[in-house]
Amino acid sequence: MIILDTHIWIWLVDESPRLTTQHKEIIATHQATGLGLSIISIWEVAKLVEKKRLVLSYPVEEWLNYAVDYPGVQILPLTIPIIVQSTQLLGFLRRPI
Repeated sequence: MIILDTHIWIWLVDESPRLTTQHKEIIATHQATGLGLSIISIWEVAKLVEKKRLVLSYPVEEWLNYAVDYPGVQILPLTIPIIVQSTQLLGFLRRPI
């Protein structure tokens, strides 16, 4: 399993030309074993749409329902250890979205 970053997930579902050949190859290699998606990515997409920083081809709820059913995608829950560890990562933006 690999974990998809939110923007890679969006590009994959929308078949964006920004998804490189290398991205596609990595995804294809791991699709059968799982494309992990953090539950927070779903929230992030909804917030980006709300703030008008992302325009989807369908209403956000419809797009999300389709996107979480994309072949290989497995939603990963947040756990307390993941939440705590995420606050201790170095080199990331301080403000989500």
